Amino acid sequence: MELIPRNASDLTPKSEVSGEKRASSLKISEIYLDGKVKKAELIDEDEKSYGIFMHSLILSNYAEVIKVSNGEANIIGDDIEKAVFSYTSSKGFNKSLIDSIAPKVADISLSEDDSLKASAHAINEKVRIVSKGRPDEILARCSYILRDSRFVKVTRRICREVNYMLLGMLSRCQEVYALAIKDISELSEMLAPDAYVKDMALVALIGMGYA
Repeated sequence: MELIPRNASDLTPKSEVSGEKRASSLKISEIYLDGKVKKAELIDEDEKSYGIFMHSLILSNYAEVIKVSNGEANIIGDDIEKAVFSYTSSKGFNKSLIDSIAPKVADISLSEDDSLKASAHAINEKVRIVSKGRPDEILARCSYILRDSRFVKVTRRICREVNYMLLGMLSRCQEVYALAIKDISELSEMLAPDAYVKDMALVALIGMGYA
């Protein structure tokens, strides 16, 4: 059974509804992980899925880090990518190190409007597909969910819970996107791109607001 949003029309971020432009920057404000929504700054090693979540968050971030002469980093990317980099760095994670441990082996082209993006990474002799995008795009492709560092099959109760948490986040946040992963043995030229993001496992929902 797949996770399917109760009403896709409810999934439009507040910033898209209002069309409002902000001078301030986005920051990650809250996260749905392991069945709970918590303020982003409170997410730490006490969450059993913390390691998988943080690694997936970094691998799904397409920001480019360029070191400048004074030793500081210049981040090339959109506002969401910059916010993710800032958050993961504040938690002590080095993007360049994680990228080297799980190198990207392919980008998977899925949508022209970037509502769904995915990449493939080599991890422990397997290939991990890491996908991020609009909640309705991701949830419709998830048959599993990450709970306490384990992948469990989605049930109707879990569907109701995720939809309830998502709608709450959408009411509070300017932007919300979903993060999912899937492990496969290898990439194949015979598979259509969409096959790689079928039966994925939902890792987290990430809510953002303007600082």
